[in-house]
Amino acid sequence: MTWRERPTALVARREIREATRAMSFRVTLVLSALALAAIIVIANLGGDDDAAERIVVAGPDAAGRVEPIEQLGAAVGVDLEVTTAPDNAAARAAVRDGEADVAISADQSRLTTEEQLDLTDGSQLATVVNVLRADLALQNGLAAAGLSPEEAAAVRATPPPAVEALQPESTDAVDSGRVATATITNILLFLLLQTYGQWVVTAVTREKASRVVEVLLAVIRPRQLLVGKVIGIGTVALMHAAVLIAVALVTTRVMDVDIAAGIAPGDLLLSAMWFVLGYALYCSAYAAAGSLVSRVEDAQTVAFPIMLPLLFGYIVSFSVAGGASTLLWVLAFIPPTAVVAMPTLYAVGEAPLWAVGISMALTVAAIVGVGLLAARIYERSVLHSGRKLSWREAFRRPDEMDHRISAVTAD
Repeated sequence: MTWRERPTALVARREIREATRAMSFRVTLVLSALALAAIIVIANLGGDDDAAERIVVAGPDAAGRVEPIEQLGAAVGVDLEVTTAPDNAAARAAVRDGEADVAISADQSRLTTEEQLDLTDGSQLATVVNVLRADLALQNGLAAAGLSPEEAAAVRATPPPAVEALQPESTDAVDSGRVATATITNILLFLLLQTYGQWVVTAVTREKASRVVEVLLAVIRPRQLLVGKVIGIGTVALMHAAVLIAVALVTTRVMDVDIAAGIAPGDLLLSAMWFVLGYALYCSAYAAAGSLVSRVEDAQTVAFPIMLPLLFGYIVSFSVAGGASTLLWVLAFIPPTAVVAMPTLYAVGEAPLWAVGISMALTVAAIVGVGLLAARIYERSVLHSGRKLSWREAFRRPDEMDHRISAVTAD
């Protein structure tokens, strides 16, 4: 096929090739992947709270006391590794040598730890010690009351009372796992949209500065160049996201972490859809902004106002940890902020599917409107050189600019 038969696809392919060859892309990709892997590794190192607590029981009858202690740990949700020692001295030596965390004396009157323990700090070890103290006190009390071991066992086998709640389980509670999912996906959405939006601005500005755009517009229309550029760089952004996901999967597998825990596939699918919608919305405007300036140094000044709604919605979305707010609901139906607000509301179970559908429909309508405006600005400004154009000037460019573009594309 010729350029005129498939210009948009050829421009997109060109953008993908140029972006992936750029050293800046490779450096950004490697650094972001390494940073993500480092975060996962650091977050899962030294997780002592989930490790089993080691208990050593002293005395000639220690073997018969192992199972009840293990059952006690299971009752409070703590994994206990229970071993035995022939006497108190051996049990204390095991604690001193770091082979056990707590020693239970032969007469069950004393617990020994290596360091002074704050029993009110809420740690896992403090919880275990408190439960052991209560259980041993009960056993000693039953023995002091004259009950035989069989009678004491029968008393201890009495089932605990049931717990009745006067209020039904709250459906408004925010699942911490889904909050974490929403937070992570929002961070990725924001970083990728911001990063590759800036790439679009820079690419457009660089073509203007080098006058490459004049050569391109000799064979294709400005609108085709705009769409091809947005699609090409958007494809590179999705490749970047795919690499980050792969790195996260591999790293969590190496660290033996279940990354799927607390993450719903529907949340991830909707996050991907919102990324595509957010990219289409913002990067069309970014391309138009890049056409207003002739120097790469000026690109940031015209792109910054576009980023403000995204930044505001991103910051407000973090408030969902305390429950959905009225402001977050409002932002979820305003297209520039909906791309981060609505995924957050859905991920924590606040937004029903019909609300997501309405928000997406409004965002799609905004994409069409912004795309038409961006194409008009791009067509009228991309061949302008010299001083930076304002947004108002771009909307009100004289008809001579349209004639100039038509003359270039007709050659």
